[in-house]
Amino acid sequence: MTGLYHYRHSGLLVASELELPEWAAFACSEGEPDVRIVISDDPCPDCPVDGSVAVGETLRFAIEGIGGWQVESGRIIRLHPGVTSDLPELRLFTLGSAWGALGYQRGFAMWHGSAVERDGRAILFCGDSGAGKSTMAAALCQAGAKLVADDLSRIEPAAGGVLIHPSSARIKLWREAIDHLGWQDRILQRDYYRDDKFHCSANGAPPTDTPIAVAALVSLEEGEATWLERLHGREALGVTFRQTMYRPEMVDALGLWGEQGALASRIVADCPAYRLIRPKSYSTIDGVCRAVEPLWGE
Repeated sequence: MTGLYHYRHSGLLVASELELPEWAAFACSEGEPDVRIVISDDPCPDCPVDGSVAVGETLRFAIEGIGGWQVESGRIIRLHPGVTSDLPELRLFTLGSAWGALGYQRGFAMWHGSAVERDGRAILFCGDSGAGKSTMAAALCQAGAKLVADDLSRIEPAAGGVLIHPSSARIKLWREAIDHLGWQDRILQRDYYRDDKFHCSANGAPPTDTPIAVAALVSLEEGEATWLERLHGREALGVTFRQTMYRPEMVDALGLWGEQGALASRIVADCPAYRLIRPKSYSTIDGVCRAVEPLWGE
């Protein structure tokens, strides 16, 4: 195939007509693709105005003023750009909603969270919007860990444990966090929708395509003091599944709640889950990083 951009991501070879700078670290040589990202000049047929709709093995959704997407059988993302759409907008929803839907169609657990690794073992941080997942990951990178994920990743139950597929070499941080970490020279670009948030380079080394063992799942919550507690059984599954679930309306449209719930059960059964309560203050971040130190060796 010529005139395409090639990436190896989440264990899949992707050939894309749309250049994806966010995946530059995952660029690879040409090969037979598992997934194709195609740009169509035609209108998206029967794309819903709001939400998502599954028709057979195709999931369709549209973003007003930007475009429509068809995700077909876990193999093709067909993009129908709007007249006034910008490339950053198109990439945002292609690598977010469309990529998540494709993973669901392929039977993958697609989890929302930030992850870092040290010595070949990863910790995945999850939490509600604004919980501080990216800030926690960045602080641990500052202390010597390496970024694995900062939004959406394929999590894989496997023999002997749980694996995460590296998904990002960039991390999105608010200006206040960048100033605290001294990462001004790592800014790559301003976030498309938020003027005070930026995409930053997290590591010098490019990410590997090899999945990494997950040592712990950590749910972030705010409190007056720092406290790490192990979660068990139904509580561990409930907290983790709720906070990592990506685009639940798509899971609903695809009718995959049972499959995704079963995957989550296997993951939580094979990987310890914790709740980390801590003050959301940059002055305490070093102490919070020390609190998760024992999890690397679990």
